[in-house]
Amino acid sequence: MEDKEKKPVNSSPEIKDEDFVYVQKDEKIFEKKFKTKPTTFFKDAMKRFVKSRSSVVAAGILAILIGMAIIVPIADQNSIEFGLPDARYLPPKWFDVNGAHFMDGTGEVTALIDPETGLPDPESYSDQAIISSIKTREGYYDAIDDNVKKYGKGGALRIGNAYTSLDGVWDPTDAGIMTKEAVELVGTDELSYTVKIDDSAYKRAVYEGTVLRASLALITPDTVEGQYVVSYLGEPMEIEAETKELSFSGTLSSAVPTLFPDDDPVEANLAILINAPDDVAAGADTLMITSVSAKKNGSALPVASFTDATAEVRESKYVAYGSISRTLYHSTVLFGTFRYDYYQAAFGEKIETVSGQKIDEYVAKGWMVYTPNTAYGQDLDPGYFELTPLGETYCPVRFIYSEDHVKAGAVEYYQVHCSFSLYRDLYAQKKIARCEMPRYVFGTDKNGKDFFKLVFSGLLFSLALGALTTAINIVIGLIWGAVSGYFGGWTDIIMERVTEILSGMPWIVLMTLIVLLAPKSWPQFGILLFGLCLTGWIGISGTTRSQFYRYKGREYVLASRTLGASDARLIFRHILPNGLGTIVTSAVLMIPGVIFTEANLAYLLPGVYNSSGTMSFGITLSNVQNDLAQYPYLIVSASIVMALIMISFNLFGNGLRDAFNPSLKGEEN
Repeated sequence: MEDKEKKPVNSSPEIKDEDFVYVQKDEKIFEKKFKTKPTTFFKDAMKRFVKSRSSVVAAGILAILIGMAIIVPIADQNSIEFGLPDARYLPPKWFDVNGAHFMDGTGEVTALIDPETGLPDPESYSDQAIISSIKTREGYYDAIDDNVKKYGKGGALRIGNAYTSLDGVWDPTDAGIMTKEAVELVGTDELSYTVKIDDSAYKRAVYEGTVLRASLALITPDTVEGQYVVSYLGEPMEIEAETKELSFSGTLSSAVPTLFPDDDPVEANLAILINAPDDVAAGADTLMITSVSAKKNGSALPVASFTDATAEVRESKYVAYGSISRTLYHSTVLFGTFRYDYYQAAFGEKIETVSGQKIDEYVAKGWMVYTPNTAYGQDLDPGYFELTPLGETYCPVRFIYSEDHVKAGAVEYYQVHCSFSLYRDLYAQKKIARCEMPRYVFGTDKNGKDFFKLVFSGLLFSLALGALTTAINIVIGLIWGAVSGYFGGWTDIIMERVTEILSGMPWIVLMTLIVLLAPKSWPQFGILLFGLCLTGWIGISGTTRSQFYRYKGREYVLASRTLGASDARLIFRHILPNGLGTIVTSAVLMIPGVIFTEANLAYLLPGVYNSSGTMSFGITLSNVQNDLAQYPYLIVSASIVMALIMISFNLFGNGLRDAFNPSLKGEEN
């Protein structure tokens, strides 16, 4: 058998030259253009920042508040250097008077009403500012004031041992009330003296075990000693809850024989006394007297009688004897509830007396034409009066009712009684911004100053203080923390001990000493800046130090050091940017922190800190803290601005922290 030649087995396909194709054959090779645009660290950070909607909104609110802090003090021409007494505590007004009565400068008022006129006291409320019908109801008033004395009736005269002696214990002597005028009496006179008591308002002394006793008496002056002599009409009477009256009836010679040994007349004051308690340390007793009836020989003694306790307080037939309080209780009054326009009351038209010099000034300005009456006297008919077209807008005098001519020596002058527009007069004096009825967005404070302008003027001061303080503290804190964290070792130990000593000082003690001991020539801004920067950088330095300890051992830092990078390059080029997010957040939050610190200082040291006249945000809040209960809109409006500042800075700082985080560089979400 013929052996055949064995051939090797080729399992792979045959490779040919055609299988190799040069895709770039006969072509020039270039670098391809990147599909993404080149960016920088800050551009990429801002790109991430704008994706946080809350941070963007916070940045917008901050921009608005900062802009208002700059613009409002300039654009708002209402003066805050002096107040307007007639414009104290005006409520916020955003809209004209409307049916909803929301932010329209009006309020619902309940006041005592004069039963004869049906109107409240004209000295307290202007009838032109009452913009609704008055709904009246009868009620009781348990405290004395001028309106109660004017318009009240009935009630009880409340007398009680309300005063203490100089050594701090209750005065143990008898005290009460006696007639203002003395009455001429003789021993044979038959005296009837009856005091009605409001038993429903009986009040025992506050100390357990004491007894309320009262007496009727006659009080005569002692010509020798120069004091009063008390002669009691009978024994003291124990007053109980059901006691309705004190009374005496009889001849005076039998009741007080020592005072009337013969028939000679005696000048005496009738008195109602509360007897001193047995215990010197006992509390005050109170007696409620509704009426007094006094008769001599069957004829009434008007000087010692009254049926209306409120009228008695008004007329004062009786006066205090000894250390005693004398007030009213449960007077019947007429209450009225109505809607009141506070702005109309403060700035509307009123009947005023204006000097001729003022009239001549308005004539010279071209606001009015006036020819004075040539006659001499008072309440004369006015001369020729006319408002010019310019005066229709600006002239405070709206109508003249009468004219007076007064002569003082060789000088004769005139004055007019007219309807006077107060807001036009304030505009003429450059105390308000525009010649129209003012409106205050945040209302006015106790001095009648525009609180809206006060808030933003104070905010500008505090923001400037906060920004400058933050910038100084950041520079000091970054340098101190970077050196301490980067070099470590003994350098870090020594620097940390210094930091601990400074941070161990109580902040309020330190600030108090700075405020008290700073030279008087230093401005308040400089004193606060020095105090806030003395230890304010410690927080930033601690944050920076921790970030350097975190990043200085990373591989990229070691690689840079191996390649010969200097310490400055490692600190500012490689380590600091990686810790910038946390540092930026701390720095941004320092500004509202400074504002809060300054506000706390204004609260804690009002007498010292506020004495310079500086108007900061903290002082503005401090000045209205006592008005929280009665005028809450003042503190609320300022607190809302403070809250917006704090929340906005917080959200803004969080957005910057995420934006400056290098680990998120290049991320789209």
